[in-house]
Amino acid sequence: MMNRVRVQTRVEVKTAPQASLGLKTLARMLTLNSEELLKLIEQELEENPALEATDEERIRVIAPQPPTLSLDADSSAFGEESDSDDWLEMRLATPPMDLKAHVLGQLRLMVAPRLIPIAEHLVESLDSYGYLRTDVEEVALYLNAPLEDVEYVLEQLQGCDPPGVGARDLRECLLLQLRAIPTTPDDEVLEWTRRVLHKGWDEFSSGRWGVLGRKLKLNAEAIEAVKQFIRSELRPYPAWELETPEPPHEQLAPQEPDIIVRALQSGLRIEIGGPRHDALRLSPAYLEQAVRLSRGELRCSADEREHIQHYLNRARIFLQALQQRYQTLKRIMEVIAQRQYGFLMTSDARFLQPMTRVEVAEATGFHRSTVGRAVRNKRLQLPSGMVVPLDIFFDASYRTALLIQQILNEHEGAGRRLTDAEIAQKLAEMGIEVARRTVAKYRQRHNILSSHWRERQRLVG
Repeated sequence: MMNRVRVQTRVEVKTAPQASLGLKTLARMLTLNSEELLKLIEQELEENPALEATDEERIRVIAPQPPTLSLDADSSAFGEESDSDDWLEMRLATPPMDLKAHVLGQLRLMVAPRLIPIAEHLVESLDSYGYLRTDVEEVALYLNAPLEDVEYVLEQLQGCDPPGVGARDLRECLLLQLRAIPTTPDDEVLEWTRRVLHKGWDEFSSGRWGVLGRKLKLNAEAIEAVKQFIRSELRPYPAWELETPEPPHEQLAPQEPDIIVRALQSGLRIEIGGPRHDALRLSPAYLEQAVRLSRGELRCSADEREHIQHYLNRARIFLQALQQRYQTLKRIMEVIAQRQYGFLMTSDARFLQPMTRVEVAEATGFHRSTVGRAVRNKRLQLPSGMVVPLDIFFDASYRTALLIQQILNEHEGAGRRLTDAEIAQKLAEMGIEVARRTVAKYRQRHNILSSHWRERQRLVG
């Protein structure tokens, strides 16, 4: 009789180790700036009864409240000489419309429901000026969506109000605004402008009027008409339509820095902004119940026991992550301060030293992804009072943009404005060789107006 051999195959599925809740919480906290961290703490305080504030004033958002209109007969809100009509007009005026909400509301009516996630992602990628600061390929890869769908939604977004929204550069912004202007057969200037933007943008943006005229067969009068039309009818920033006629960088409310560097006689002092771990504490009531449970002095159900342990553990993890965030940012800033001492003391971009996140990771012992999260979306206040993004130390474009702004401040008074070619020449004199197109790219990326718009701004005042 043959022996039967049973072969049993055992399959073991090995899963990648999962990050602990504490590491996930820390990773999330590192990416937040001070304002976002404050909101996260407020949310945690609302959701976790085992967490309490030790000093409410240190974690409360204090915002000035607008005056309320009182209808009481003895109200003294207005003095005898106050202008109540002007005050009422200001209170009843329509507030500025939020750009992203305005655009997304239109897009929801224009695309199919399955494309709404793409629409939301594109709208969230708009900056405060109305420009799209991402590539369609990146969006398609991030959302695992067909590239054709992303391009279609972008096309719909660029048809929204205000005209020019969703543009990726100044030329596309102006073309989108032209597309929104109704045309008439005898409108020569509009047709000339369209030809210039489509076929002669390089010559027009660099001021090579003679080359532009020969290329498009336009005389000097036609080119001047195009220049006047663009200056008077088109705008470099689509978001201007929803807010005030002043440039966005002049009307933005100042933001609190996340890190402050102060100059002392003994050196530099680094202050990490935002709430610290000692602004919070474990709830004494929950701690007492946990102690009594461990001693067997408290009798409660399994659900109650699980509730106490769950929220206490969650609160401990949250406090530990908050403390580690503070220590991580402080250690990273200590390394940066040693390397960038000249820039921190002078605020002069010429003293910025080339630096990478990998170098900071090696100096601190942190993983480079930790350094990347920590420096993201943070604002640094220099001893001079100047506020810069923390990314300034790892992105050469920030240094060049700062130098461009310094050049404009030093060489543009009441006279004419410097062209991009002249700015490139000034940079070359500092030892920084960049092409005119690179100057234009850095200007647009960091919202520095062109010579035409700077001159118009000066004339308008």
